Amino acid sequence: MHDASSQMETLKNIAELLNESTNKSVLENVLRKFISMTEFEAGWIFLEKEEGIQLAADIGLPPALSRDNKRRMCGEDCSCVSRYKSGRLTKATSIIACKRIEQALEEGLEGTDGITHHATVPLQTPGKSFGLFNVAMRNKSSYSEDLHLLESIALQVGTALERIERFEAEEEWSLLLMQSHELTRSIQDAQDLRSLKRTVERGLQRLYPGKNVQWTNKAVASSADLYGVISDQEAFCVSGQAFSKAEVEVFELIKKYITVSWKRLVLSEKEKTMARREERSRFAQDLHDSVNQLLFSIVLTSKAASRLTASCPMLKEQVDYIQDISSQALKEMRALIAEEKSGRLKEGVLTELSSYAGTIGLKYTIHSEGTESIPYALEETLLRIGQEALHNVLKHAGTEEVQLRLQKFHHQVVLIIRDYGIGFGNRESDLSSFGISGMKERAALYGGILTVTSEKGEGTVVRVEIPFEGRNRL
Repeated sequence: MHDASSQMETLKNIAELLNESTNKSVLENVLRKFISMTEFEAGWIFLEKEEGIQLAADIGLPPALSRDNKRRMCGEDCSCVSRYKSGRLTKATSIIACKRIEQALEEGLEGTDGITHHATVPLQTPGKSFGLFNVAMRNKSSYSEDLHLLESIALQVGTALERIERFEAEEEWSLLLMQSHELTRSIQDAQDLRSLKRTVERGLQRLYPGKNVQWTNKAVASSADLYGVISDQEAFCVSGQAFSKAEVEVFELIKKYITVSWKRLVLSEKEKTMARREERSRFAQDLHDSVNQLLFSIVLTSKAASRLTASCPMLKEQVDYIQDISSQALKEMRALIAEEKSGRLKEGVLTELSSYAGTIGLKYTIHSEGTESIPYALEETLLRIGQEALHNVLKHAGTEEVQLRLQKFHHQVVLIIRDYGIGFGNRESDLSSFGISGMKERAALYGGILTVTSEKGEGTVVRVEIPFEGRNRL
C-alpha cells in the first residue's frame, strides 16, 4: 500500500520521464523508475503492433520467463492478452494468475522467484488502446490496494504513447514528403516515357523500401495496395505489407504528378511526330518539284531517242533500258510522294505495304496474326522499313513475288518480308548495302532489332521485331 504522498511522487517522476521523450524506448525507463519507487519487483509491457501484441519492455522478469531470449513472453497465449483482445479488459485488474508461469511450472522449470499472479491494466486513452501494463511481486496474489496508482500510471503512459505516435507520424510524413519532392524533381527532368518509367520505378523503390514496385497494365495494377492507372496498357503499383496513413497519402500526391508528367510527354511526342510529318510533306513537295520533273524528262527524252536509234539495235537496247529504269524510278517516286502527302496508314501497315508492293509491280501474299493495336509511331516505322525492303526485292531479288507477314503479340510486333529470289549471302559487305543499315537504325529508335538472312539461290528474309514498351505507345 502506498500513501498519497508517495503515489504523487511516483506519478510526478513518471510524468517527467514521459514528457522528455519522443520514442517508445522510454517505456523501459518508465518500468525501471516505477519498480524502484514502489514495492513491485517485476513489470512488463505489451504493445499492439502490425504483427500482433508483442513484448515492448520488461524489468525484473523471473528466470522462468526470461530464459531462451524471453521466448515464453512471445506470443499471445495468456489470460491478460486474451481478455484485452476480446475487449473484456477495460480497467485495472488485481488478480490474474500468470499463465506463462503456470506453463513453466508444468514443464518442470524453476526460477519463478515466488511470482504467481500479476496485476494488469490496459494502456489507453479515450480514443485508442495501445496495450497492457503488468506488474508483480513475489508471494502476492492480490493487488487491489494498488489499482488506483496503476490506472493513473497507465493513463500517463497511454497519453504519452498517443503523443509519441503523433510525433512519429509527423516525422514519417516529413521524411516521405522530402523524398517525394526529390522524386518529383527527377520526374520533371525525364525527357521521354522510357526514362520517366525508370525514374518512377527507382523513386518508388526508395520511397517504399521492401515493397514490390512495377509497371504493368490496368487489370494487374488494380489488385495491388497502391496503384495508379494511366491507360489500359500503362499502370504502376506498389504492393507489400500494410501501408501507413502517411505512405498512402504521399502516394496519392505522387500518383497525380506522375499522371500529369506522362500525359505531358505523350503530348510532346505527338507534337514531334506531327512536326516530322510536316517536314516529310515539305520534302515530298520538293521531290515533286525537282527530282520528279527530272525523271519525267528522262523518260520523254529516252522515248524520243529510242525512235532515232531504230537502225542501231545495240544503241537502241541501251536507250530502251534507260527508258525502263527511269520509268520505274518515276513510278516509285510518285508512290512515295503520294504516301507522304496523303497521310496514310488509315488501313494499317500491312494494307499499306501491300498497296505499295502493287504500285511498284510486285506480286504479294499477306498474312496477319494477332489483334493487338499498334501505336501509330511504330506503324509508321514498320511502313518505312517495309517499303525499303520491298524496294530491295524489286531491284535485287530477281523475282516479282514477295510474302508479307505481320505478327502482333502482347509484348511486341514482328514484320517479316520474304522473297525466293537470287539472294546475296550474309557477308558483312552484303549486309551493309541495300539500305539495310538505315532500316536497322529505324528499328533501333524504338528499341527494336532487324535481322536479314539470305543465301544465294535461296532468297532473302527481312525480320523486324519492335517491343511495344521499347518506346512511347502513342
